[in-house]
Amino acid sequence: MENKIIKIANELFDTQITINSKIGDIEKWDSLGQINLFMTIEAKLGISFNPDEIIENDSIIKIINLLKYKELNK
Repeated sequence: MENKIIKIANELFDTQITINSKIGDIEKWDSLGQINLFMTIEAKLGISFNPDEIIENDSIIKIINLLKYKELNK
């Protein structure tokens, strides 16, 4: 899961993303970039997010942890 999310973010933002990357670290990852990231994850992984999840999970590690939580609570 970790590698998939990093790969999606790398492609979307066209830069090197790590597990420690967060919103604001790179120019393209602003509030609109955050929405685009979650829309891309939804499309590629078939997972839905609510608005609060999109707002609160503003780093790669938080997104990975959210996805792990969702996987466990299917």
